Amino acid sequence: MKILNKMKFIFISLLIIILQFIFIPTPNAYAATTPSLGQAASFGILSGTYTNTVGGTTINGDLGYTTGPATAPTVNGTTYSPPSTKYSTAGTDQGSALANLNGQACTFTFANGAIDLATDTTHGPIGVYTPGVYCTGASSAASIGAGGITLNGSGTYIFKVNGALTTVANSVVTLAGGASACDVFWAPTAATTLGANSTFVGTNIDASGITIGSTITWTGRALAFGGTVSTTTDTITAPTCPLPTATPTTSSSSTTSSSSNSTGGVPPCIAPAITTVPMILSSTRISPTSISINWGPFAGINTFTVQYGLTNGNWIYNTNVTGFSTTLNALPTNQPIWVQVAANNNCAIGTYGTAMLVGGPSLPNTGLAPQQNVVPWNFLSLFLSSFLKLINE
Repeated sequence: MKILNKMKFIFISLLIIILQFIFIPTPNAYAATTPSLGQAASFGILSGTYTNTVGGTTINGDLGYTTGPATAPTVNGTTYSPPSTKYSTAGTDQGSALANLNGQACTFTFANGAIDLATDTTHGPIGVYTPGVYCTGASSAASIGAGGITLNGSGTYIFKVNGALTTVANSVVTLAGGASACDVFWAPTAATTLGANSTFVGTNIDASGITIGSTITWTGRALAFGGTVSTTTDTITAPTCPLPTATPTTSSSSTTSSSSNSTGGVPPCIAPAITTVPMILSSTRISPTSISINWGPFAGINTFTVQYGLTNGNWIYNTNVTGFSTTLNALPTNQPIWVQVAANNNCAIGTYGTAMLVGGPSLPNTGLAPQQNVVPWNFLSLFLSSFLKLINE
């Protein structure tokens, strides 16, 4: 009897450990995903009204406005105004990108009240941020103080500010550890003001208006279609970001080029052939408008393009992901969607895996997002049946 009781104790202990692996989520370092900017991607500044008080401003990228400045900047790109189709389409794409950002769940929310990102320690090391979606509390502005911030690590950074965004004079946003200006996004609900002589990074989507102080160096985009953007002897450079095409292709070893913006595009690149063909392993509906998916294999390349749409073959959205899982947000309520995944190397895109319909009724239909290396349900079922048989003997 003592031996049997000891075996029961061991079984129960092992069961608890297994359930912890299954039901306790592992933080996802790549919870944020980079939205498509469409036609807005090539713009250094996109506005309704653009003002430039003095000469000396340089825009490395396209410029868009309805009402232009008295003093023209230097534009190393193309200037678009109505009735330009690209100008209006870029405005629509700006709105779609903002909706995507607002639809992504927060991975960290600051306490209510104005927050200085340069001095905050509640999220982690002071002034250092890793990929994720950072949100301020209700009616809470955000600023970047004199100490500046560092974005450390490859992945997407999203800062959703429920108020104004400001930077103080001489503050710096630094990229480290593989972070890219292509994957940094700011989405304030009130106006943005950058302090003089500061260094800023990322795409700011703010139709409330963007004031760029004197002698700012900005690697990113000021997107305020319908609002006002002002500059004073500044340099704004739209980053050249490799964007895999939405059309599946098996060509990956050939030399390719891009002309995604009017600054001359990216230089040709050559990369090894992509042989990985990802397969969707599981999916989970985590809300009426959000579905999480994961895929494999887990070796080799770890950058992917995810396409999805309401019907098979009609891929109306795509997103780039680092890692093996992502959450698709802002979907039609409780609507199953078709998804397919291909590996990419920021130079070319490989073969898409089999398209799958995800988000329909299933068990489980809510709960945790899919995770890698969890204990299979069939193993758990076998374990439970053995355990129940033992305790009944």
